[in-house]
Amino acid sequence: MDTINIIGCGRAAGSLARLWLQAATLRIGGVHNRSLESARRAVQNLRAGEALETVAQFSPARFWLVGVNDDQIESVARNLAGSPVELRGATVFHLCGRHSVDILAPLTARGCDLAAVHPVRSLTHNNLLLEEFAGTACVAEGDPAVLEGLRTVFEGIGGVWMPVQDVNRGLYHASVSIISNITKAVAWKAQNWLVHSGLTETMAADVTQKLLASTLEDVSRSGARQSITGPVVRGDTRTIEAHLAALQSAYPQDLDVYRVLARTVLELARERGDLDDATLQRFEDLLGARPE
Repeated sequence: MDTINIIGCGRAAGSLARLWLQAATLRIGGVHNRSLESARRAVQNLRAGEALETVAQFSPARFWLVGVNDDQIESVARNLAGSPVELRGATVFHLCGRHSVDILAPLTARGCDLAAVHPVRSLTHNNLLLEEFAGTACVAEGDPAVLEGLRTVFEGIGGVWMPVQDVNRGLYHASVSIISNITKAVAWKAQNWLVHSGLTETMAADVTQKLLASTLEDVSRSGARQSITGPVVRGDTRTIEAHLAALQSAYPQDLDVYRVLARTVLELARERGDLDDATLQRFEDLLGARPE
């Protein structure tokens, strides 16, 4: 069984390490965090691996995971490249959606194979199970031969391998952030509106969760473009006027949020050809004209 060393065993790397242990696909080698105490806690939680105080204490391994925060990846790569550890032939990869494989470039001179793998899901659950990770898109960038060697590491825990090249990382990361993080923030805001409307917090949470679940089913079944419904695509400007009036009274600070989101629905309706020109103009008057 291959061994993986981990630099930065926080929530994301720790979640994956637990999955590899559950699937018995990798052995955890050394674990190095910003402090020895943190590394020891990670090893204790995993019940595997060896907590190391410095990078120089690592033993060679087939795989190396750099799981530190985005802004620390480059410095970790330089530090590892300057260490006495034997690295030739090892595959070093990070999990960051924001950066390409190029951020690991300092390791090229040490004979490492480099990759970037971004599992497109939240990795903050301390007890993530294989069945929960199954089907997760794993967007991977690097030399095709390197990716082929890394592929089984993620497919072995149920990931769906998606090799890519020359991705616009800024646009890519903005996209997945909207789908995940911003969707959660918008759901939180709408849940607050539900409570203010008269529902109990328990009711509001239940409505939010059930509606999100059915929305995901719609997107999975028909796609976002085809499944979207509601007053905008119906051309119901009076309902949108009522929404705006209610928000003006209860949450005036959120009017801009509503307008931006409703304009996004309007953009889709325009693309699909749902509305005539007169209705489009009425919506633009209500929500603000689209940017040129």
